[in-house]
Amino acid sequence: MQAELVVAVSYVHPLWGLNKLVTLLQVKSPENSSVTAIIPTFRSEKVVIRAIDSVLNQSSPVDEIIVVDDASDDQTVQVVRDFATNHPQIRLIVNNQNLGPGQSRNVAWNLATSEYLAFLDADDTWHPKKIELQREWFKVNSSEVICGTQHCIINQTETHSGGEKISRFTIKDLLRRNRFTTPSVMLRRDIPLRFDPKLRLSEDYLLWMEIASEFGHVNRINQPLTILHKPIFGAAGLSSKIFPMYVGELKTLSVLKQKSRINRLTYLRSVSWSTLKLVRRLPASVFRNVKWKLSND
Repeated sequence: MQAELVVAVSYVHPLWGLNKLVTLLQVKSPENSSVTAIIPTFRSEKVVIRAIDSVLNQSSPVDEIIVVDDASDDQTVQVVRDFATNHPQIRLIVNNQNLGPGQSRNVAWNLATSEYLAFLDADDTWHPKKIELQREWFKVNSSEVICGTQHCIINQTETHSGGEKISRFTIKDLLRRNRFTTPSVMLRRDIPLRFDPKLRLSEDYLLWMEIASEFGHVNRINQPLTILHKPIFGAAGLSSKIFPMYVGELKTLSVLKQKSRINRLTYLRSVSWSTLKLVRRLPASVFRNVKWKLSND
């Protein structure tokens, strides 16, 4: 079904043929578990190569990069296609209609062949050692299914580094707030969960909570290995998305309740808490938006 929703513009580069891919899979070992980087794009012509370069510059290289363009109407597809001619590990998929970031990630997820998936947004980047450190962590913790990292925001001195090297969060912890950004996450490809295709916002937050419910907890390396190039709230128009994100958060809670991952009392408490967070975020969003615009003039 999903194959009908995409058009392969540059599916597997001629230099990255099927036989070579099979060989890589056959020789992979726990010391170097295979990783696919997944990058959804939409109108990202000016920033997507920066994101891809941060993947290519990893100290522990990924095995493939799948870029899924979500029906952009700018030059994103051409920019990636041209760049991919010199980088055969890049696979470019183009949606024939706009599906949203979650479903675009699902498209790549279902095409990937690596043991692990690492997500990156087109306007963000990775620390050069991100994949190396997450690979090492999964090697020691082979029964775990997900690992995020802390992040830093470009042009800001503040980081989110904590005292403990690793943190674990249950669904109860996640209901209070999301504990890591999507570009920080690496997870096992073979888990029986996906981003909810019906959600355009907070679909990542829902997935982390479903994983925590299904497997007991999620994990975070407390080092800022993910670099965000704008604040999560209140940059370049994102303040206008705060209310839709709040609505998306309420939808995630409804899904959790429908699937019996939380009970009715927990649902009501979480809705109240999400509403309080909205009230707190609005003034901070306006301030950050003004500050971000001034710093980028």
